[in-house]
Amino acid sequence: MRRCSVIARLACLLLAAALPSHAWADHYRCVSLDYPPLIQQEAGGPVHGLAVELVGAVFARMGHTVSVEIYPWGRALALVRQGQRDCVFTIFRTAEREGFLDFSRESILPQIIYFYGQRDGATAFNGDLAALAGSRVGTVLNVNYGARFEAARATLAVREVATLEQNFRKLALGRLDLVPSNLYTAGVTLRRMGAGADDIVQLPLALENVASHIAFAKSLRLTALRDQFDLEFKAYLAGGAYRKLLERHRIETTPELGRFIDGR
Repeated sequence: MRRCSVIARLACLLLAAALPSHAWADHYRCVSLDYPPLIQQEAGGPVHGLAVELVGAVFARMGHTVSVEIYPWGRALALVRQGQRDCVFTIFRTAEREGFLDFSRESILPQIIYFYGQRDGATAFNGDLAALAGSRVGTVLNVNYGARFEAARATLAVREVATLEQNFRKLALGRLDLVPSNLYTAGVTLRRMGAGADDIVQLPLALENVASHIAFAKSLRLTALRDQFDLEFKAYLAGGAYRKLLERHRIETTPELGRFIDGR
């Protein structure tokens, strides 16, 4: 009987080696911030949005499941840093974050950042951030707006609040000169605002086009999972599912987004 038991265990090991890695399903826990239409949640409802569907579809291709929780951005980053959650998205790559995160090599979504100002305001943007020195600029706590903006942050009179809507309301009241945001979230937020939204316009020149990623907790040693995600994401993109996802969520295909979908 002992010999049979040894043979049975050996057979199981050989079977495991022969099976593809996705045959062993696991569940992973991701975090993010409220970032409509990419990640959002209504009271009592599930977390949903374009990026949530995208990440869920890629994990499904890997044979895994994933859940997403929404927190203030600083709290979300702290949970992943401490190894209490597995992953975070969508997130910009920075040197500081690379200390505790394994970023996907593939960008999962290009985020085009614009300044928003008052329709009749005097503040313009011609591409020169130095010309904005001293301007009152509203940002969201702990959110990164790309390398150019972050390099100029110290020269600006930055006012940080918890949400983009708060910044837009302050902008409409003339308490801010400019607010940076990715165009997807700005569009949704302005449509929801009601009063004051008509007084806000997107300035014509983009501030930056920033690659955003999914990133995994380094302390949990998920590098192999990150590599598998990259492979399956490329297959997902090449198969045309990404374009259908954008259409379903009524996301305008900007030239930058079109180049991304068509292979960059």
